[in-house]
Amino acid sequence: MTKRVRTTRRLEVWLKDTSVALFVLNANRRLVFFNAGCQQLTGWTPPDVLGQVCEFVTETDPNSSAALLASLTPPSNVWTGETVTVPASISHRERDPVTSHIHFFPLTDVEHKVQAALGVIQPASAALQSAEVSVSQRLHVELAVLRASVLQQIGEGFLIGRSPGMRRVSGQVRLAQESSVPVLFLGEVGTGREQLGRLIHDAGDRSRSSFVPLDCRRLTAQHLESTFRRILESSQANDIQPGTIFLNHVDALPRDLQRLVLSVIELKRPASPRVMAAVLNPLDRLIESEEFLAELHYALTTIVISIPSLRSRTEDVEPLAQFFLEELNRGQSHQITGFHDDVWQQFHRYNWPGNIGELRAVVTEARSACTGPEIELIHLPFRFRTGVSGQSIGPSTRQRSEALDPLLLRVEREQIELALVEARYNKAKAAELLGITRPRLYRRMEVLGIVDNDASEIEEPRTAVDRADNSA
Repeated sequence: MTKRVRTTRRLEVWLKDTSVALFVLNANRRLVFFNAGCQQLTGWTPPDVLGQVCEFVTETDPNSSAALLASLTPPSNVWTGETVTVPASISHRERDPVTSHIHFFPLTDVEHKVQAALGVIQPASAALQSAEVSVSQRLHVELAVLRASVLQQIGEGFLIGRSPGMRRVSGQVRLAQESSVPVLFLGEVGTGREQLGRLIHDAGDRSRSSFVPLDCRRLTAQHLESTFRRILESSQANDIQPGTIFLNHVDALPRDLQRLVLSVIELKRPASPRVMAAVLNPLDRLIESEEFLAELHYALTTIVISIPSLRSRTEDVEPLAQFFLEELNRGQSHQITGFHDDVWQQFHRYNWPGNIGELRAVVTEARSACTGPEIELIHLPFRFRTGVSGQSIGPSTRQRSEALDPLLLRVEREQIELALVEARYNKAKAAELLGITRPRLYRRMEVLGIVDNDASEIEEPRTAVDRADNSA
């Protein structure tokens, strides 16, 4: 009698022992098969990774098992039944990642429902390099390289960018991490000034102590003064102090509080806090008008980091958007792997006045509205879509030029009077609305002849402006 050949068992042994790297994820994205070829390619053994969930994210440490699992995650359209080939940077346990391609095959049941995904890893070749790849897949691989580079240069943290401006910022951050001197950040709201401050703090010798951000526009002068005085008193008593004080909108500090900040900087004790500050624009004009202490400016500008706006580094929009999306994938059962091409077009048309903070908010809201494999135009927030349309509408008529000095005075007067009306003639609130200090507001009111009185005694702004024009 002929002995029956157990072909199923033999096939299982072949697949397990072959040098071709094969792996399988079940419908819950758990790694359920990891053969000898994968072990040889990655340096990880099956017990190290089997049973772990794969997520479409990028990890900072390229040699971690989490980075390997992320590199094995298929795009969402595989789970809808598509066969896909994607570029991949396969993480290795001890060496640099391996540039490869993964062929993903959906494994369906008789009802054509995807039950698992088979992955076949193949070394990158010229033929595969020419294959069409989605923007999101390309960015997924690029992000892994960028984050590994950031880890090597400045440690784990948020600094995503491939533009020349951000490469310069990266070098300055690395310099600031190697010292304990004050740092001044220049840049618009939403460019990530505080995040970079935290990145510098976390890599320094004061990282065990707290990072304390203080908004000099929003906090009262009394609150700020008590904070600075407690720091000075605790320094004399050798009490525990914060590691870093981050003063946002430091130009809004009154001069007496500026002197207190200068005193904190001049403590020069090992345990004294490091001072970092942020402003929208250089302080030169405020120094000339004696609204800002030249001594404090000199102390703060030991290292100056000027952060470019997002509209001036458009090449960073794509990796940043993909980074925010992949961070939102963490721990979620629904994984979204990218953006539709129409979305990328809208992102590049927009000027991003709120910078990366606005980009993060748009991606967050769009992801919460998306139920499919990728974010489409319909998922973008309404305010973003109207903003894109508004930026594309130009002026209806061509304006003529006019003398600059009278125009500037007229605009300044109008804006100050409008701010006073909106703030109900509360000078502190009006100054905050205008983005200037209260002493400067008083001086400009005096120069422009704006009456400091209640609402009943002040004329309408337009009438006052017109009269100023006639007198000029």
